[in-house]
Amino acid sequence: SLMSQGINQYLFADYFKNTAALSVYSLLMLPCVLVLSAVSTKLAVKYGKKECSLIGMFISAGLYFIIGVLHVKNVWLFVGLAFLAMIGMYFFQMQCWALVTDVIDDMEVKNHGTVYGMYSFARKIGQAIAGGLSGWALGWIGYDELATSQTQEVANGIYNLSTFFPAIIYALCGLALLLIYPLSKAKVEANVKELESRRK
Repeated sequence: SLMSQGINQYLFADYFKNTAALSVYSLLMLPCVLVLSAVSTKLAVKYGKKECSLIGMFISAGLYFIIGVLHVKNVWLFVGLAFLAMIGMYFFQMQCWALVTDVIDDMEVKNHGTVYGMYSFARKIGQAIAGGLSGWALGWIGYDELATSQTQEVANGIYNLSTFFPAIIYALCGLALLLIYPLSKAKVEANVKELESRRK
């Protein structure tokens, strides 16, 4: 997500040549969060945080892949499609802290001590890598910071970075939730019952 945010300013400036649309695109985060705040907790309680999050990741991955294949030229069509693609990713981001607390409970049940410090450390490392990754990626596609305008090849590379990169990362995140992350709704409920019985 941080990589995508870093690339977006170049996408709107060099591919769409419409930086005003970037402001609208960024503002769409607010209605996206408002919509999800109304439904995310209810969905997570009913179906499970892991289950809903991995569906959200796969939806975002699929939509970003479709946007990449379509190679949209109209900036407002892109903004609308990207808004839809963001919904799944933001659902995961809204559940992320709840997933962390489930892991903390699971570690307590297994008597493995604390996990939050390691999570916080890994998150900061990830943020640092993401901050540099957008600059490196622009270099890989031949971005020339001294040029008054980029070549069409570079502009297309920026578009591909802003669509296919999140598609791949969100698909991998969905697969990690599906195949690696062990805390299904049933497991979380079992941990809650176990911790409640211990505390009694």
